[in-house]
Amino acid sequence: MVRICILRVSLVFAVILLLGKAPESNAEEGASVQQSITDAQAALRHRHYSQASRTLEDTLKRFPGNVQVRLELGRVYVYQRQDSRAMEVFRDVLRDDPSNREAKLELARVLSYHQKYEPANQLFRELLATNPNDEAAATGVVRNLLFQQKKDDARRAVEQALARHPNSLRLQEYRDTLLKNQLPLAASHEGNELNRLQADASYFSDTAGNRVLHAGQRFDLQLGRNLTNSFRLDEKSLWVSLGPTTKVFSINDEGRVRLASWLFVAGGAGIVRFADDSNRALYRGSLILHPFKRFWLQGGFSRIPITPTFQSAQFDLLAEGWWTRLDWQPRSWRVSADFSKQHYSDSNRTQREDAELLRWIGNLHFAVGLGYQYAHSSFAQTFSNGYFNPNQYHSHLGLGGFRFEVGKFYRGEYTAAYGAETVDQNPYQIAWEATAKNRLVLGKLEMGADYTYLHLAQATGAFRAQVGRVSVAYRF
Repeated sequence: MVRICILRVSLVFAVILLLGKAPESNAEEGASVQQSITDAQAALRHRHYSQASRTLEDTLKRFPGNVQVRLELGRVYVYQRQDSRAMEVFRDVLRDDPSNREAKLELARVLSYHQKYEPANQLFRELLATNPNDEAAATGVVRNLLFQQKKDDARRAVEQALARHPNSLRLQEYRDTLLKNQLPLAASHEGNELNRLQADASYFSDTAGNRVLHAGQRFDLQLGRNLTNSFRLDEKSLWVSLGPTTKVFSINDEGRVRLASWLFVAGGAGIVRFADDSNRALYRGSLILHPFKRFWLQGGFSRIPITPTFQSAQFDLLAEGWWTRLDWQPRSWRVSADFSKQHYSDSNRTQREDAELLRWIGNLHFAVGLGYQYAHSSFAQTFSNGYFNPNQYHSHLGLGGFRFEVGKFYRGEYTAAYGAETVDQNPYQIAWEATAKNRLVLGKLEMGADYTYLHLAQATGAFRAQVGRVSVAYRF
C-alpha cells in the first residue's frame, strides 16, 4: 500500500510539472515563430528573398507543425517564382486542415498565375461558400473569368461582389474593364524585376558596306528600397566590307534614387576608348517623373559617343546635350516620344524628334496592332565624318502587326511600318521596315532573338540595312 501511495503521489507531481512547462514551451515557440516571421518579412521588404526563405526553413525544422511558418514560407516561394514548391506547401497545409482559408486562397492565386483557372475558381468558390463576404475570393473569381473571356459570367460576378464590397477599387477597375470591352493586363508575380544579369549581341550591315558587331554586358542591382544601380560594358567592332576593323570600348555606371513614389533622380559616369586608344569621359544625369501607373516622363543632360561607322570612329566623336522621353502605356495603347538637342565635338549641332502611337486590339493570347511612327532630325552643318547629317530629314510611317503568347514561356511580336521619307526638302520616297521579336522565358531566364530589315535612312547614310540581335538575361 505504501508503495502504491508513493507511486500515485509521484505521478501527480509529474503531471503538475508537465502542465507547468507546457505553457512555457508554447510561449517560447510562439515568440520564436513570430520573431522569425518578422525577420523574414523585413528581408522581403528589402527584396532579400533567399534570406527570407532560409530564415523560415530553419524555423520550420525546429517547429515542423507550425502552420503560420509554413504559410509564410509558401508566400516567399511565390516571391522567388518557385511556384511548384509554393503549391506543395499550401497543399500540405490543406491536407492537415482542409478549411484553412489562407492556404486555399494562396493556392488559388498561384494556380491562376499558371492559367489553371478552373481549379483556382473551385477554391475561390469554396471560400465564398464558407464566407460570402470574402472580398479576396470574389476578386479572384472575377479576374479569372475575365481571362477566360467569360464576360457575361464576369459581369454577373463583379456586380454581385460590388453589392457586398462597393468600395473595392480592384472590383471597380474590373467593372470598368468590362464596360470598355477590354481585357486586363496579365497578372505577374510580386518579385524583383530589377536584379538582373544580361548579355546581348547585335550585328548591323547596310548596302554601303558598313558592318558593326556590338556586344554588351549589363548588371542591374537593387540596393535597398530606394536605390538601384546599373553597370554596363560595351564593345563595338566596325569595318567596311572586307577592310580593316576598328574597336570602340565603353564602360558606364548609373545610379538611381527614389525620392518619392512618383519622383526619381539618376546620375552616372563612364569612359569610352576610341580606335586611337584615346579616352574620353562620359556622363549622364536625369530627372524621372512617374505620377501614375504606366506613365513615365524623364529628361536630362548627357555626353555619349557617336560611332555608327568605321569612318566616324576615327574622329573620336562625342555628342553632348539635352534629351527628354515620354512613355505611356494605358491598357492596350503604347505611346512614346523622344526629343534631343545635342552639340557634337566636331562643332556640328543636331535636333531630333521621334514619336510612336500603337493600339493593340485583341487579348493576351493574340492581338493585332495599328499605329503611326514619326521621325525628324536636322543638323547645322554637313560634314564627311561618317554619320548621316542632312539639313532636314522627315519620315511618316504607318504601323501594323500582331503579337501572341504561347503559355507563359513564349512571346512573339511581328510588326511592319510603311510610308515615306524625305531628305533636304527632296520629294518624298517610299520607306518601310519590318521587325520580328521573339522572347523565350524559362523561369528566371529570358532569351531574345530579334531581326529587323530597314528600307529607310540610317545613321550611316545608307537607305537599306539589316539588324540581328540576341540576348540572354537572368533575374534573381
